Amino acid sequence: MQGNVIVKASISKQIAEQLRNAIVSGQFKIGERLPTEDELAQRYGVSRPSVREALKRLAAQNLVRAKRGPTGGNFVVQPSFEELAESLSGAATLLVGMGALDIEEIIEARRILQVSCLQQAVINADDAHLRNIESALRHQQDPDISDEEFCQADVAFHRALVDATDNGMLRFVMYTVIEALIPVTNMVVTVVRERSDIISLHRQMLSQLRQRNAAELGALMNELLDYLLQKFEQATTVRDQDSL
Repeated sequence: MQGNVIVKASISKQIAEQLRNAIVSGQFKIGERLPTEDELAQRYGVSRPSVREALKRLAAQNLVRAKRGPTGGNFVVQPSFEELAESLSGAATLLVGMGALDIEEIIEARRILQVSCLQQAVINADDAHLRNIESALRHQQDPDISDEEFCQADVAFHRALVDATDNGMLRFVMYTVIEALIPVTNMVVTVVRERSDIISLHRQMLSQLRQRNAAELGALMNELLDYLLQKFEQATTVRDQDSL
C-alpha cells in the first residue's frame, strides 16, 4: 500500500477503494484488524473524518466490521454467499427487466444449472438440509399466504436444494440464479399457474431426494420447468388477448 496517491475529489471513496483492493488482493486477511484511523490518516495524508467515512463505505459492503473495546478496531469480515450474490442478482434482474433476457433463456439456464446441482445434492444432503427444504415446502403449502409470499417460499425451497449440494461455489453461483430468475419466472406466470401443481412437484422432488434418486429428481425438475414454460406461453396468450 506504499506510494498511494489521493486526490482531493471524493477522498473517502478513493480511500475505501484502495482499502478494498488491499482486502481483495489478500494484503488484509479475514479476521485481521485494519490499521487504526490515525494510522490510515497518516498513511494517506488526510483527516480522520475522511478515513472514518471510507470505513463506513467498506462496512456497507460487508467487508469490515467495527468492534468496540480495548481490543477493538475495524476487522475484515467474510461476506456471506447471500450478500455477494445479491449484487449479481440485481444485475441479472436489471437485464431481465430491460428485455435483454427472455423467459425461454431463463428457463433454459435454470434447466442446465439446477438439474446439474441435484446430482450433488443427492450425494451430500444431510438431515439438516432436508429439514430446511421441508420447512420451505411447509410454508409454501399454507393456503393463506399471498402470491408474493408463495414466491418467497418457492425461492427458499430452491435455495435449500442448492444448500444441500454442500458446495460453496455452487451455492454462490446458484443463489444468483435463484434470487434473480425464479421471481421473474413466477411474476410472469402467476396469473395462470396453479399453486397445487407447483407444490405437488416440490413434494415429489423432496421425496426423491430422500430416496437419493438423482435421475428421478432431475426428471421432476425438468417437468417443473416445462410446466412453467407452458404457463408462460399461456400467460402470453391471455395478455395478448386482453390487449385487443
